[in-house]
Amino acid sequence: MDYSYEQTISDLVQANHILSHEGVLDAFGHVSARDPENRDHFLLSRSRSPLFVEAEDIISHDFDGNPLAGPEIRPYAERILHAQIYQARPDVMAICHNHALPLLPFTTSAIELKPICHSGCLFYEGVPVYDDYDVSDGMLIINKREGERIARAIGSKRALLLRGHGAVVVGSNLKEVVMGSIYLALNAHIQYQAIQLGQPKYLSYEEGRAATEKMLSDLVLDRAWEYWQRRTALKHSPK
Repeated sequence: MDYSYEQTISDLVQANHILSHEGVLDAFGHVSARDPENRDHFLLSRSRSPLFVEAEDIISHDFDGNPLAGPEIRPYAERILHAQIYQARPDVMAICHNHALPLLPFTTSAIELKPICHSGCLFYEGVPVYDDYDVSDGMLIINKREGERIARAIGSKRALLLRGHGAVVVGSNLKEVVMGSIYLALNAHIQYQAIQLGQPKYLSYEEGRAATEKMLSDLVLDRAWEYWQRRTALKHSPK
């Protein structure tokens, strides 16, 4: 599915608002999209809490993480994370970096995050954990070398956990990344609860693969997007 520049900007603003409303993004974290007019650039807001991002905040960046706007623009510090993943993964069209609370225990535990429910099926190929920080950078992904390591760590997978920090979710469009980001956190919450009851039974590889094919159809993505979009609008409409 092809998206215009204007539609991508609109969807990126909506993605920021939806992921904020659903508790995946808070004051921090960010979501981006590859620039449909130049695949060697990506679109990302200026440094602002995602709930408040508007179309005029969105800036195109190059793969060195440079914002292609005036020097008065203050970009996100971790923009290099997005840049290096886009450069390494031509299939990736959108990225979310978040600090969703249900994920954090799995970033620091020997217990692997696995798909345990139907909505977690997207991660049937596994979710690796990154633990190779440049200590002097305060566990932020702000230099090119570490961005490259992040890109290698996620490999061909759909998500990556960052020890004691959060997660990265990638996808072939913004709707897919919004769905993946919401359901990765939900899956972690359910897995944690299931572990309290005993030994969980996880989705098999084939169950996850088959369910993912259905979940990523345009019909399902559009239905979910409409729900999250309307839910967000109702939450923030004047009373």
